[in-house]
Amino acid sequence: MLRLPPVAVLRPRSLPEALATLSCLPEPLILGGGTDLLVALKQGHGARSGGLLRLLSLGDLPLADLREEEGGWTLGAGVTLWDLERWHPPGPLSVISDAARQIAAPPIRSRATLGGNLCLDTRCFHYNQSTFWRSSRPACFKAGGEVCHVAPGGNRCFACHQADLPPVLIALGATACLQNSQAARTAPVEALYTGTGKTPLALARGELVTAVSIPRPPPRSGASWEKIRMRKGLDFAVASAAAYVETAPDGSCRLARVVLGAVGPGPLRVAEAEDAVRGRPLGADLLETVADAARRTARPMKNGDLPPAYRRQVAGVAAKRAVEKAWQLASAPR
Repeated sequence: MLRLPPVAVLRPRSLPEALATLSCLPEPLILGGGTDLLVALKQGHGARSGGLLRLLSLGDLPLADLREEEGGWTLGAGVTLWDLERWHPPGPLSVISDAARQIAAPPIRSRATLGGNLCLDTRCFHYNQSTFWRSSRPACFKAGGEVCHVAPGGNRCFACHQADLPPVLIALGATACLQNSQAARTAPVEALYTGTGKTPLALARGELVTAVSIPRPPPRSGASWEKIRMRKGLDFAVASAAAYVETAPDGSCRLARVVLGAVGPGPLRVAEAEDAVRGRPLGADLLETVADAARRTARPMKNGDLPPAYRRQVAGVAAKRAVEKAWQLASAPR
């Protein structure tokens, strides 16, 4: 049985108290729903020698609001996936509920949070194992070593980013609200990710994701999400794609965003597909162009249960389906 190491849970009662505490911790571990962090701690990741692990719990903070504003919607980082699943926003924003509904299983969604999914750590078959399992080989880059078991001759970590909501929020043009004890700022959700497996998040010291703002989609817009995995009730994606499309009155594409997930160390914008569809009407040839562009953009490695060639192929299928459905929703009469 895997057991938690000794931990001390800090429970700030206000956001300023949490940010002040966070600034004092040398290597903070943020506890939201705990559905990923606690498993990682049981596997021996983040263990400290000679002292307790200190977890900063966000459970008592007022971060679970979900409100409509003049320019769109603001979702607190503490909103659970279960709340997002039952949310019924208008138009293209319903893709957020669709994506949340496909994450893990209901008991996990009842605890996991939006902020936790945004900040989900990268994963690798060789890293997400118990201490005993990993003890048979040298520590990898992500575990503090100097080797990558996926690419033994490489000089960096190739762990995979498998969070579901980031590609969807990037496709919708969302921005993240970030705060530390010194200042607050906003940044596109896309800018949260470094594209590196070892340190996937581009957050400043002591910085916390507090909310996500999503602009109100205009008329004649649509969004879709496709997730491919081995078991629908539990598994992380082996490939996924989110698409957002705005159409012109003549039926051609005015704006498109296509984002892949689970086929690289971070969410991947498919710029080639976005450029290809802009200004053109939907057609079978255009959808094949989208699929080909997605396959060229995908960068899967042998760090999961299925081979990279398969994941690259189905990434193209997911992108094609997502763009087609988003385009149909954007073109549907309202």
